[in-house]
Amino acid sequence: MERRTFVRYIGTLGTVALLMPDLLACSNSKKKIVTNKLGAPLERGHLLRGNIDFASGYPVEQIQVPVLIVGGGISGLASGYHLKKNGFSDFLLFELGEQTGGNSGFGANNYSKYPLGAHYLSLANPGNEPLISFLKELKLIEKEENGLQFYNEDFLCHAPDERLLFKGVFHEGLVPEYGISEEAHAEINRFFKEMRELKSAKSKNGIDLFNIPVSQAEITEEVAALDTMTFKEYLAEKKYESEELLWFLDYCCRDDFGAGYDKVSAWAGIHYFAGRKATPGNTDPTTVLTWSEGNGYLANKLEEPVQQQVRKNMLVYSVEEQEDQVLIEAIDLHAKKKIRVSAGKCIVSAPSYVAKQILKSPSWPKSYFEGIKHNPWLIGIVVLDQIPEGNGTPLAWDNVKFGTKGLGYVSDRHQEFSPVRDKHVISVYLALDKADEQTERQRLFQMTEEEMCRLVISELTSMHPDIEQHVESISFQRWGHGMVTPYPGALAKYQEYQQLKKTAKRIHLAHTDYSSYSVFEEGFDLGRLAATAILNYEA
Repeated sequence: MERRTFVRYIGTLGTVALLMPDLLACSNSKKKIVTNKLGAPLERGHLLRGNIDFASGYPVEQIQVPVLIVGGGISGLASGYHLKKNGFSDFLLFELGEQTGGNSGFGANNYSKYPLGAHYLSLANPGNEPLISFLKELKLIEKEENGLQFYNEDFLCHAPDERLLFKGVFHEGLVPEYGISEEAHAEINRFFKEMRELKSAKSKNGIDLFNIPVSQAEITEEVAALDTMTFKEYLAEKKYESEELLWFLDYCCRDDFGAGYDKVSAWAGIHYFAGRKATPGNTDPTTVLTWSEGNGYLANKLEEPVQQQVRKNMLVYSVEEQEDQVLIEAIDLHAKKKIRVSAGKCIVSAPSYVAKQILKSPSWPKSYFEGIKHNPWLIGIVVLDQIPEGNGTPLAWDNVKFGTKGLGYVSDRHQEFSPVRDKHVISVYLALDKADEQTERQRLFQMTEEEMCRLVISELTSMHPDIEQHVESISFQRWGHGMVTPYPGALAKYQEYQQLKKTAKRIHLAHTDYSSYSVFEEGFDLGRLAATAILNYEA
């Protein structure tokens, strides 16, 4: 059954600078657990609020370049990748962190790499030729025959890919299907039948109503109407009432969007299921590609051809569009100097809350950025000497418990071919959405390591009561601004973005915040489209 997806830009705007670990005893813990925090210090991101007096005495470096890309997440890397692929290499990419990739960043310990956010790629839709071409280049797609894509099986998620703890037993898959009433079965089947129909629905122009990337879909009045209500309201209208189905759909929304089905747009909830149309020739369409480092693997592949253009630890604090140029001002945090760039064009691939702070352009009014929201996330990277066995399906890649608000954990060493492991490394995902975004964000960054430890341990013991004695260490990744959350109005915000793009002259925006769906395919597409606009202008 279809589900999955994670992430957006780190609230601290940095990445994987490892702090020194502390020995910490979680409350009521029977053992000492080594803990540490991942990510750049919070202060680095907050420099964008105007606290840059520390650099007043720095020397100034002047740079002239035809194109500057601000932000090295997937959209920024994709812009650089497509510029270079099409023979244009006279550009620079400024990234604030020590690592590119944005929410596709990753880390490593003595046993395994692990994702700090996005951890898989769904199989490509058949009409997404640019992505298919990229996957062929990486040999992730080995061939195409009769319209079917044949994927490299080494990178397809190994079985079992998902399991759900339901009524005391682990069942394969995440849809509760065993030991439920006939009425609940019928309702689940009715829902997926409806999603299959919407998956194939087209406009009068023969264009898909739901597609990934969103740029390949047509937004009709009927589709736009879905964006005016929540997914929960839509389901109530359709008389979906079973506890099992509603829990599953709420889980999917919280897992992909960081908020429950009572908060996200009905368009987003439906798009989650109806937008996927993969046509693989050697696996199930709902299978995913995954790696120990998650989508950090793909980010590295995008960065490889543009390494000479990438400059890291660059705090961009002003992007001003002028009549004959774009003036960009930045601080090189490592070299301790100011950078003043005169560029002909600029692609701003930073998230919306950053763009709002730094951008001065008549094409992109600050009012546009209002209403784009992100819920905070906490990820715990846990090292264990073993994972207790449960009843039913053995350890899977994704492991979830029915009936809770938790999102379970991912086994980061799942793709290893050796069945024997000295240690297990898992990633525990926690979406913080009890209160409003700002309240939850403040709560996250006020948490002590002990409090974060208890949250992670609590999530794990709900599935494995005796697991705490096997925990050796926990590393915490805090995302103050997780992936964009598509509340009602998100699709309208994307349509506004499309209109503003038409009047843009020297500055192009490319980030998944603007498509309202934080997945690799969207970032790749938005970066490609921005690069295409540059190339067309240069031509």
